[in-house]
This record gives sequence, C-alpha cells and structure tokens, in this order.
Amino acid sequence: MEKLFNGYENPLAQTMRLIMDEHPHTGEKTTQKALSKAIGIRPQTISLYMDGKTQPTAENLFRIAEYFDVSTDYLLTGVSSENKELHKQLGLSEGAVNLIKRAHKDDQVGSASPVIPMLDELLSSVDFFQFLEDLSLKIEQLKKLAQLSPDELEKMMPGLNVKGYWEWDLNNYVQEFIKKELEKQGLHLSDK
Repeated sequence: MEKLFNGYENPLAQTMRLIMDEHPHTGEKTTQKALSKAIGIRPQTISLYMDGKTQPTAENLFRIAEYFDVSTDYLLTGVSSENKELHKQLGLSEGAVNLIKRAHKDDQVGSASPVIPMLDELLSSVDFFQFLEDLSLKIEQLKKLAQLSPDELEKMMPGLNVKGYWEWDLNNYVQEFIKKELEKQGLHLSDK
C-alpha cells in the first residue's frame, strides 16, 4: 500500500505550497524564511515539507496551522472539517468556501459590499452556467491549437490566423458576457 503522505503530490505538501504562495486570509506570499522563523525551524525543513520529502512533527504541524490561522485537518487533507460537507456536496475548494464565508460575514456586519447578492444572482443564472461551459470549450480549443505547429495551423484554414481568430472569439465572448451582466445591474457601457 502506497503511503499517503509521501511525495510531492501528497495532500500536506500540496496544501503547504498553496498557502505559502497565497496566505488563506491575506492573499500574501509567505517565504520559507518567514515561516521558519515564526515556528522555530530551519527554512530547509519548510522546503522538505513542501516537497513532500518529510512530514512535520505534531508540534510543528500545530505551529504552522496557528501561523496561517487554519486547522490541522486542512493542512493534512486540503479541506477543513467544518467545510468537508460543502466540499463533498459541491466540490468547492477550501479557498472558495472561505471566500464565500468571508463575503457573507462582511455582508452581515454592514459592509457595503454587494458580493453575496451578485454571487447568488450569478450562481442562480442558467446563462452563467452556459457561459462557463462555453468558456471551458473555447479554452480547450485554444489549448489544442497552441500545440499545433505553424504549418498545421496554416493547413487548417489557409490564409487565416486560426489561433488569432479563436483568441479574438474568446475575448469577445467574455466581454459580451460581462457587458450583459453589467446591463442587468443597470450599467450600460458604450461600445467605444
């Protein structure tokens, strides 16, 4: 049986890389030096955790969790126990759930942020899901085109910049969707 916590792709190593790159609450990058100083270990040890070559002691795991203000279960699995059911039901990442919770909390304490109503409107819209589906297809098409040589692209449609066309099409599609969403909010932009 393969050990779950060995190697670069183990959940702890992935979570460490994620939160080092973007602090869960501030969004700032954390250096190995800063974290190692805060919890009292060498920067090289942090690097080993991030590479999945070694695991922190229970004490160091706790200190890392305290430093980032996350739970140890989140560090070990990438999903905190309080968000586990949401993750299981909806497939949302820990980061997505926490951002939604933060927006909801800000909304409840009287913040002028309309994030939750806008998010609710988007997630309730069939148009939004169709947009995401179409966007995914267009992105996949562009990825496939990026793998082709210039000669292969020229053979597809002689004289036409096929990749450029798909990039233009994607750009216009996104802009049109955003324009329609803004119009729903009562904001009409000129086409200039």
